Amino acid sequence: MPTMTQTLAVNFPRARVWPLLGDVEQVIACMPGASLTKPREGDRIFGQMRVKLGPIAAAFAGEGSLTMDEATHTGVIHGQGTDPKNNSRAKADVTFAVVEEGPGTRIDLTVDFTLTGVLAQFSRGAIVQEIANRLTAEFARNLEAKLAATAPVAEEEATASSDVVAAPAPEPDPEPAKELNAGNLLWVMLKDWLRGLFGGRSLQDNHSRSR
Repeated sequence: MPTMTQTLAVNFPRARVWPLLGDVEQVIACMPGASLTKPREGDRIFGQMRVKLGPIAAAFAGEGSLTMDEATHTGVIHGQGTDPKNNSRAKADVTFAVVEEGPGTRIDLTVDFTLTGVLAQFSRGAIVQEIANRLTAEFARNLEAKLAATAPVAEEEATASSDVVAAPAPEPDPEPAKELNAGNLLWVMLKDWLRGLFGGRSLQDNHSRSR
């Protein structure tokens, strides 16, 4: 079972981050391609992960569990899903630790996973590591946006006690979950590699100079 380690940082204190990580609906909304298929039942989570890689599209539907330890600020996620259309199966065990780091928070992740079927060729090597790096960065950005949209209790109390209380802005309609376009991520990786190879010059410039 391949193993990856990831670290993400958010510019909010652990006291704000930890409760949000226990809110499955909010966390799933931060993950590209992921969505819940029915309400949580205790520690059990039911959802799916939609992935597209070029002409290959997969939707892994299944269930998992989430356990969190308040005393150590650590947690474990077990998940597995299948895509009958492509005869593919995915399984992952994720352990995480939420650590105070200055005024912000660091989240350390260890992921053990297996992937079988048509997408198994992308479950090893630098490709999956780079995709994981980019997904982690996007998840961190989405998580920070969620935290920023949630006013601290002190700010809420101050607003409630002020003479002028602004009307709450209407919440936007929820958007349907977007699939994880791994093909697009691979294309971005290729462009980054070419940019590094040619020192930031465009391919057209290099083609012109070769004439």
